[in-house]
Amino acid sequence: MTLGPESVTWRLGWYTRFELVVLGRAVLMQVAHPVIAAAVSDGYRADPFARLSRTITSSQLRLFGGEQAAREAGRLVRAHATIPGVDEELFRWVHATSFESLLTAYRLLRPRLPVIHEERLYREWRDTGRSLGIRTMPGDLAALRDYVDDVVATQLMPTDGVRNLLEAFELRGGKAPGGEHLPSVLWPFVRPVAARVLPDFAVGTLPPALRVKLGLEWTDRDERRLRRWVRLIRAVSAFVPASLLHYPMPYRAMLSARSSRV
Repeated sequence: MTLGPESVTWRLGWYTRFELVVLGRAVLMQVAHPVIAAAVSDGYRADPFARLSRTITSSQLRLFGGEQAAREAGRLVRAHATIPGVDEELFRWVHATSFESLLTAYRLLRPRLPVIHEERLYREWRDTGRSLGIRTMPGDLAALRDYVDDVVATQLMPTDGVRNLLEAFELRGGKAPGGEHLPSVLWPFVRPVAARVLPDFAVGTLPPALRVKLGLEWTDRDERRLRRWVRLIRAVSAFVPASLLHYPMPYRAMLSARSSRV
């Protein structure tokens, strides 16, 4: 399925630069799966944020790329075809956690969508998964929640990938994803803040049962700090021009969707 201006995904624009803070949660849930952790272990040691950056670019192409969407889906399937253990189940888990984390970001950082729009948004995401060979995605949001809870309970564990990613959140070497858009002179001032924001959003928005399985402490004080970050980001994003708040490709899609409705 190729999305276009009539889709909820295009109308929302979906990706903003601030919503990136929650995508670390998606990767954390993915590398807690032992097969995924084993497949990406070498890449994490070389460049811990490379996979997240590639995921962002690939997802934008598949959702907002129009004619490029099918080509990107094909490239993604071919790139993973030779990785041991990668099958439809793993694609389903990555696809599911990516959507669930983006929806988590949206619920935290934007005005709440009507449930009917959330359901349509999920159907669009579910249907785009068919281009990746995923034919067994949960049917609706309730089924998605049940699926995520089941995988958390039966398959996830504290892998080396989880440990490596949590260490990467400390930002001791290099910039976080999206940091390439920030002037280098500002990074020393931004890094200490980013090194708190990334783990707070990634860990604080995890399903509580998964935090327990991974041995990650989360206190009431941590929760209050996360809520302060949420209020701050919502306040700041209200003053950022839409052309800067959104990534270029989703922003162009959003403008196209709006113009088609006029």
